[in-house]
Amino acid sequence: MMRILLRYAVLTAVVLFVAGCTGAIKPTPISQAMFKLSTGQYPEFSDDTSIESLKDAIKRNLKYLDALKADYVFRYGDDTYTAREIRDSLVYFMSVLDASGGDSHMLNKTMREEFTVYEAAGSDGLGKVYYTGYYVPVLYGSRTKGGRYLYPLYALPKDLVKADGGRVTPYYTHEEIYKGALVGRGLELLWVDNRVDLFFLQVQGSGTIRFEDGSEVNVTYAGSNGRPYRPAGKILVDENKIPLPQMSLVAIKKYLAEHPEDVDRVLFSNPSYVFFRESRESAIGSTGVPLVDGRAIATDKKIFPQGALVYVSTKKSEFAEEEGVTGQSALTRFALNQDTGGAIIGPGRADFFWGRGRTAELQAGYMKYNGTLYFIVKKRK
Repeated sequence: MMRILLRYAVLTAVVLFVAGCTGAIKPTPISQAMFKLSTGQYPEFSDDTSIESLKDAIKRNLKYLDALKADYVFRYGDDTYTAREIRDSLVYFMSVLDASGGDSHMLNKTMREEFTVYEAAGSDGLGKVYYTGYYVPVLYGSRTKGGRYLYPLYALPKDLVKADGGRVTPYYTHEEIYKGALVGRGLELLWVDNRVDLFFLQVQGSGTIRFEDGSEVNVTYAGSNGRPYRPAGKILVDENKIPLPQMSLVAIKKYLAEHPEDVDRVLFSNPSYVFFRESRESAIGSTGVPLVDGRAIATDKKIFPQGALVYVSTKKSEFAEEEGVTGQSALTRFALNQDTGGAIIGPGRADFFWGRGRTAELQAGYMKYNGTLYFIVKKRK
């Protein structure tokens, strides 16, 4: 069964409603989602973090490819490749990393000679891709209710009905569940100490619960109540509580901490509710393998090949926690296309996985940058 870490991108809660103002998003044909580049159009490849983490991500990704039939077909624009070809391409790419030894000139020479590069068409057909970020939240919790641990994570109810096509018949709303609709049924999985953090754990769809003795348990998405997702940030923008240019996950949390009287109204504006299960891993992508921090992206799986080697070129935030974003710097990195999500639609959207911890949360919360996205496969001889 496909396991999806990313139920909703973190900035779905912040900016998706803006896209909704432009009307329905039309499906993009696979053949038009990306285009093949001539070697003269290749980007100048560089990588801004540990190559060892990249190799780790590739090795994990090989497990996904190994589980497919060798003749399973991936579409790259007008071209097709088998699962075996994609696997062999990744293995060869790792040998190229070793041979280049960090020499950028050698790496780029080999990339031009040995690999085919495709560019995502982007939202404008010219390669413009809008990047947001997501992360693994860490919450403080307990196996039992008591003290400051008052907010339950619920397991999937047995009376949740799935209609034809796998869609869930609408169940209790977020507000009804919070007010006790499931109390007394033994569905409480864990208890946490922060209601707003729990809300954003549901937005993320996966996370880690840390107990007072320092031990941890991972939780991941088990299902939802079948209600439509409505971004919590919209109501705060509509009411001029937070100006749209300043909207971010950090801004929402700060506002709700300073205005507890608005917490019910803001959180209940989203009727969707997510149920959880315990997991051995803290971050499982739609390919079913654990994600490596900073080495995975989520895209529209209907048009982009899962398990593909990609090259990300965009920006990351420089920030001081109390001041917010103080500037940007280049984010240039090889990664794997290993996830998907309800907010990541079309050839002009990508969601970058930052990992876990406070820095990852801040980077994900502030990430709203345009860039480009490339898909890479070894040339056929």
